[in-house]
Amino acid sequence: MPPPQNPNRVQSAARLEPVPDAPLQRRITGEFLRAGATETALNVGGLLRDALDDFKSSDRYFKYKAMVLVSWLVLTVTSVGVACPSSGFRTNSFGARLVVAGDATSPIYMVKNEGAEPWQDVEVLVNGQYRSTAAQVDAQREITLSPVILYDAAGARAPAELRINEIVVQINDEKVTLLEGGQPR
Repeated sequence: MPPPQNPNRVQSAARLEPVPDAPLQRRITGEFLRAGATETALNVGGLLRDALDDFKSSDRYFKYKAMVLVSWLVLTVTSVGVACPSSGFRTNSFGARLVVAGDATSPIYMVKNEGAEPWQDVEVLVNGQYRSTAAQVDAQREITLSPVILYDAAGARAPAELRINEIVVQINDEKVTLLEGGQPR
């Protein structure tokens, strides 16, 4: 009676003895990674060389189509890059960002802490006259500015129809202007 067959072993039709299993490598070494990276780089290089040879041997109309496609792609990427810069907003030393919401007739202004650390002893000066203070503004939190929370030096509340044209944030002895002349900075 023949010995039971192991489904994980390879056996040639020419021999009756199974091929011994290769020992599994248990650790990934630097040499193994280098060899894999070299092999991948050579394969990519070969694919690019083949693609270039195919492109060189293609007809003129295919090359025109490829030129139009590449031009469209470059223009699209450039347009997106100009419309949506990578930073998203201008940064300053403590990560303050002005968020404007609402409509043009009655905008809502928020000063957001985009930094990783909470702010201590925060003062927001609006139009050089009205102030709002906070002992602490945690990271990723904001202060919403409205006439209800703005007071002048004498303690009088800001008028309800206040039009905000300037916002300066002061933390300790450092100041950052976020809105000047009605335009974000």
